[in-house]
Amino acid sequence: MGATKTILAYLELSRPINGVIALISVLLGGFFAVGTLNHLDVLTVAISALLLLSAGNAFNDYCDYEIDRINKPQRPIPSGRVQRRGALIFAIVLLSIGAALGFLVNRYAALIALIVSSCLIAYAVWLKRTPLVGNLVVGMLTGLTFIAGGVAVMSIRGVLVPAIFAFLFTTAREIVKDIEDTEGDIENRAKTIAVISKRVAVLMALVFMFAVILFSPIPYLLDWYSWRYLLTVVIGVDLVLIYLTVQLWRDASKENSAKIQQWMKWDIFVGLGAIYLGSL
Repeated sequence: MGATKTILAYLELSRPINGVIALISVLLGGFFAVGTLNHLDVLTVAISALLLLSAGNAFNDYCDYEIDRINKPQRPIPSGRVQRRGALIFAIVLLSIGAALGFLVNRYAALIALIVSSCLIAYAVWLKRTPLVGNLVVGMLTGLTFIAGGVAVMSIRGVLVPAIFAFLFTTAREIVKDIEDTEGDIENRAKTIAVISKRVAVLMALVFMFAVILFSPIPYLLDWYSWRYLLTVVIGVDLVLIYLTVQLWRDASKENSAKIQQWMKWDIFVGLGAIYLGSL
């Protein structure tokens, strides 16, 4: 029973939903590039992305122990279910395996694996506490997962649209997360954009959320995706984001920001589904 709880705690530390999103994004990137999922190199890069992101999440929690004691005391490390040293070892192991898988594919996949690893470490140690830059880096890494899927099959045709979509959506969500975590970030002197000015953070989040809405019909208008994409993205993404922007503008409290960013996390799957349906 104790071993099971420990395994579940480490699984929680890795934030598997985020890892699954990365894995699916790479698979879709490969699909958009060559029109098939039957490619071993794409699967290898997808697993690499899952492991690297899981390592980044674990290392981030290792670095943010003091902040999470205030903002997220239920997380594995501050709750005592995972020791900090164990989290660090866990992150190093996952990072090593994930990077090695990239080297097994081709030099471009290896380069992306090194870039992702470096950015994840820099984000946890330094960039997260740099106003807006940290948010942009996370958004960039999310978009890069689609490009990695294309790189695995030596083609980036068809992956730029989902990469841009993911970048805008994720950056918006990361800013909302900063608003949620303002209390702990102030306590630990982390200078996020929300710490400097919550109003500015709200405005920046709204800018990126509206950017997603404005960008969403462009692939259809350019005849890259079918009407299935447009219908799904308008109903499942745009209308949801409009609702969330109103909610964020009215109430940027910690509790409401937490609800909004959770909505956005699940809505990412709808966006991915819209792109997939549109490409059929």
